[in-house]
Amino acid sequence: MKIKLVALVILTLVLIGGCQPALPDTFMLTPNSIAPSLTRDPIVALTQTPTSSLEPPVHQPRIISREKLNCVVNNHSAICIDNLLNIEFDYPINWGEIEAELRTGGYTGYAYDYYFGGKTIAENEPLVAGGRSIDFSEGRGGMSTDFAGYGDKGLQFKGEVCDSNWNNVFPICQDVNGNVAWMIRFPKASYICESPPGFYTTPVFRIEVNLPTNSKINGFVFEAPFYSEQFLNQVKDDLYPLLGLGSDMLPTKCGELDQLAFDNQLKSFLEKINTRTIDDQTQRKIDELIHLATSIRFR
Repeated sequence: MKIKLVALVILTLVLIGGCQPALPDTFMLTPNSIAPSLTRDPIVALTQTPTSSLEPPVHQPRIISREKLNCVVNNHSAICIDNLLNIEFDYPINWGEIEAELRTGGYTGYAYDYYFGGKTIAENEPLVAGGRSIDFSEGRGGMSTDFAGYGDKGLQFKGEVCDSNWNNVFPICQDVNGNVAWMIRFPKASYICESPPGFYTTPVFRIEVNLPTNSKINGFVFEAPFYSEQFLNQVKDDLYPLLGLGSDMLPTKCGELDQLAFDNQLKSFLEKINTRTIDDQTQRKIDELIHLATSIRFR
């Protein structure tokens, strides 16, 4: 009886011991495993993975400054000077006053964002503006303002202004002066069908500013809606159903013929934009945004 009792105790201890997980001494997010490059696709992750305890832990970003830009109203636009970016630009005053915030990254580098009309970025989306330093990093997924210019270092985009590799996402792109470009995001079927859930399908006007010599921020972008309600309704009625895109924007029809039909219909929308035969309200918004892009002057 004693032998059976001892055996039972030993078995119990073994079972208890065997159920304990073998955890490492540390489980820490570090910047070492950041994806080596970012794209204009906001899905691309900046997510970190656990590694050596010798690496610095993630910390809360620190706000360095937040102040209103120096702007002068001129009819329906305002001329602004940004001393941190060393640029001037004209923007539509109906966006509201601009507050500029400079902060540190979660791990390294700097982030710089605009807040329009006292609203948060989430409240204003898809109207956003911001930029990053080459060495910016923090543990999260990527966003469209994670832009640090063009090149092959750190957070920079691996490509050039209006790179043809991006035609399936940005079928319209115009190089303004080598360091400024404007483009329209209007993805083709292949991109929509091959991308993971959560990508951006709704059309948007994007302006990229390359700042290779800036001491804090090396790239900056403006993104804004450019379409009228009429235009957007046409897209929803005539284009999105061809891939079975519902309210969740996930494609349910990605066969070869489905994609061909989608791209042909998309081409008709792009032709109207390129030939300026789009509805008046959409054309007016596009002209305002092109004016913003071409107004950017380096100081």
